[in-house]
Amino acid sequence: ETGINAEYGNNCWWCMSIFVSIPSYRDPECQHTIASLFESAAKPSRVWVGVCHQSDPEEDAACFELPSGEWQHHVRETKLHWKDARGPCLARSIAQSLYEGEDYHLQIDSHTRFVQRWDVLLIDMLAKCPSQNPIITSYPTGYERGQPAPTERRPTLLTAREFGKDGMLRVSAKLLDAIQPSPLPSMFWAAGFSFSRGNAIVEVPYDPHLPFLFYGEETSMAARLWTAGFDFYGPTEAVIYHLWTREYRHTFQQVQDSCQDADKHRAASRAKIRRLLERGEYDGVYGLGSVRSLEQWYNMCDVDFGGQTVGDRAVIGGADPELFAQHETCLLYTSPSPRDS
Repeated sequence: ETGINAEYGNNCWWCMSIFVSIPSYRDPECQHTIASLFESAAKPSRVWVGVCHQSDPEEDAACFELPSGEWQHHVRETKLHWKDARGPCLARSIAQSLYEGEDYHLQIDSHTRFVQRWDVLLIDMLAKCPSQNPIITSYPTGYERGQPAPTERRPTLLTAREFGKDGMLRVSAKLLDAIQPSPLPSMFWAAGFSFSRGNAIVEVPYDPHLPFLFYGEETSMAARLWTAGFDFYGPTEAVIYHLWTREYRHTFQQVQDSCQDADKHRAASRAKIRRLLERGEYDGVYGLGSVRSLEQWYNMCDVDFGGQTVGDRAVIGGADPELFAQHETCLLYTSPSPRDS
């Protein structure tokens, strides 16, 4: 037997708590994301939220229009003026600093919607993974503002695409043809949907010292997590949905445009990540783990970061090609450019 009951017994799992970390950059959808996660949870009292708001209280009043809900006392907040924002790594690190020892950690973006009983579904998925340190992760399918909740329940699996001119790997997700009986192994990791036990925050914390880094965030975290002994799996079915358009809100590009040294800081962050991914030159708490080697990680994900090449297995995420949806109009879900982040 696998799943919740096998790991925790019939009742113990119901008491397990979940910490949800959310970075929000001037995003009016964040308030609805928080409302959705509490409204859709089977047991909202188990859920605790940590939000890093990057906004201006007057300019971004639309981001805080919803009245405080029943579970507002379960929301921990840190506020940073948007002009002081330095990219997703700092914001996610600040959000993670609000963690208080909950049993599980769900990392999402500020524009997310949840299916009913998402908390039970994710805990059950994680319990079905054949690993001591599993992580459920992928790029979710999308939702649209002001439209009914999506009905698509088929999951996605992360796949590699190519290296960009900046030397950073580009990753996408492909839609699977059906709901899966158990989580499929995944070669890659996504920042906008990652569900694990809480020890992942403690053992592999986000590096806040990577200003203006966008591409490279996920790949560096994947390398650190995997070498520390964590294994990645795709969800068996859709649990959350992501708003892929950025047309409705401000983007982080405005900070980069206004910061005189942004290009210099971004170049330094990229160089730091390339040293980590190509040579493992990054020690300390933000370096690689000691459970598995960098070479083993190359072999697992079928990507050569020194040679900037993507292998055939990486392109299909290590899965049987027959598992993917073959005749859909939208098969790929791709992380947007940093201009749109």
